[in-house]
Order: sequence, then structure tokens, then C-alpha cells
Amino acid sequence: MSHVTHELVLEVLEGCAHSALEEAQRLGPARAAGPTELVLTTEDLDAVRGLRRVVAASTSMTVPARRPRELLDTSVQQRIGDLLADIGRQRPRQRFTGLRLEAAGSHTPDMRRLADAFAEQAGVEVDEDGDLVVRVRRGAGPGTWQVLLRTTPRPLSTRAWRTVDYPGAVNATIAATVLDLLEVGAEDHLLDMTCGSGTFLIEQLAVVAPARTIGVDLNPAAIDAARQHQRAARRRGRIDWITGDVLTTDLDPGFTRLLTNPPWGTLHGEHESNERLLADLLDRGAELAAPEARMGVLTHEITRMHRVLERPGLPWRPVGEHRFFQKGHHPRLFLLERG
Repeated sequence: MSHVTHELVLEVLEGCAHSALEEAQRLGPARAAGPTELVLTTEDLDAVRGLRRVVAASTSMTVPARRPRELLDTSVQQRIGDLLADIGRQRPRQRFTGLRLEAAGSHTPDMRRLADAFAEQAGVEVDEDGDLVVRVRRGAGPGTWQVLLRTTPRPLSTRAWRTVDYPGAVNATIAATVLDLLEVGAEDHLLDMTCGSGTFLIEQLAVVAPARTIGVDLNPAAIDAARQHQRAARRRGRIDWITGDVLTTDLDPGFTRLLTNPPWGTLHGEHESNERLLADLLDRGAELAAPEARMGVLTHEITRMHRVLERPGLPWRPVGEHRFFQKGHHPRLFLLERG
């Protein structure tokens, strides 16, 4: 482990910050700088790549400057070179193919000169699709600018094991946070009622393998993708993947943790049919659940989920709602306990 101290800015999705902060604090002092940003101080840059609730990590520096062109000063460029050297010392080595500058006015002459200078330091060309992402923004203090260099070619939220492009797959950092909120342990029996390409259950194996883990989906292509993803992830733990309708498939009951991220909106269905599906999933979940089981429902159908929860004789007790925000979507996790 390197003994260089790194000041990192961690990007997180709104709704994942608390979970991501707890994870980051295992590597060093960390604090929230807003709903979508954390600040971490650590000596272990290699370990940062293992953060599973973080979208991206960038090493950072703040410079006293009135305007961006002052970042071209020799002393500043030397510091940029030091940051790039730190990134280059990661093991395994991270290989970048081009530099992309993200900044307000990124096409102005001053910003273009900055991009050229940064690229020269990194030994790559400026490329609008480059994987060495450099952000330049005003600093938190007056008269300062901040330079952020992403430490990996791909965001940390990108999972290398996702070898199949399956539509509608849940964001992996959201999945990891949902599992944190469900508090799945080694003694639990876990059922994903609409598993899709397997993100939730494969993410769970990164923490601990439950005593029993089952994923069910109607679509054979989804189950095929889930199996491929589990093989690619190379994580210890058994998952039974079942092609079928979870509402009618014969399953042994006694699940202590259940979750579902059912089809939503125009992607996989219509609003009215989705409301019926939510109600059916809760009823079926109650049939399969152990006493005091916990269930998580991640859905965009907020209004309709509330209607379902208002039904008389509901077999679940609502215990919490958790909001996420991702690229214009506002999925919400409903946490339920067997009543």
C-alpha cells in the first residue's frame, strides 16, 4: 500500500450517500459534501477501486486562482503531474487512451489550452470520448478552482461481470444500497422475485452468501444473462436461477428476505397492469415469507404502490421508504415487514 495521502472526491447517486459513506470510511476519514458527493482521505488508492456504492472516484486538488488560465502555471502543472503519477502507480495498472475535459466553457480557448496541457502531462491525446476524465470547476472557497482526475478508465459503478447488455437492469450502486437496507446476512434465505439479469443477487455475493439464494424471472433470456453474469463475477456462493412466473412457480417457503424490482412504465408494461402486479407480488411474497421476514420493493410506480399498501388486510407492514435519483428517474425502495 502506498504511503502517499490521496484526497479523493467520490460521486454517488442521490439515495446512496449514507451507504457509500459507511463503505468509504473503511479506507480513511470521509465526509459527505452533498447528496451526491463524498470526500475521502486515504493512503490506499488501489482499494478505492473496490468501492461498490460509489459511481466514480477522482483524485483532487484545489488551487488559488481567479480564472482557469492560471491553472497553466508551472507549479500547478507540476502538481497535476504528481496526481497523474499517483494514478499511474495503481496496481493493476489503469490504462487510459484519451483525455476528456469536463468543465463549463470546455470549448473556450483557455479550456482547450488546459486540456492540451493535461493531455501532454498524461501522455495521451485530447479526445471528447476519452476515458481519462478531468473535471475543472470552481472551488468551495472564494478565488479557488478545483481539478479532479478520475482514477479509473471506467466508472466504479460499471461492473466488469455485466457481459450481457440486458435492458432495464438496475444500477449496481443502487442494488448494493438496497441490499444494505435489507440487511441480508449469511443465515438468510433470499428470494429475488423478478431477478432480471441477476444484479441484486450477484451484488449480494460480494458481501456474504446467504444460506439459500433464488432468482426467478419469466424471461429465459434474463436467466441466461444472470447465469453468464454469475460466472463472470467469479464469486463464491450458490444461486438457483429459475425460469418461470414467481406467482405460480413451486417454491419452498420460508424466505427471510425477499426483493423485487418489477417492470415499470413504458419499458415493460402499462401502469394499471403494473399496479396489479405489485399487489400480486406482495401477496405471493407473503405466502413464501418466513415469520418476521423483510421485503424490499424497488419501483417507479410510487402512487400505485401507495394504493397497494392502503389495501385492507395487507399482509405486510410498511416500515420505511427510501428515495433514489438517477438520470431523471426517481425509483423508491419500499421496505416491508411480515405483519
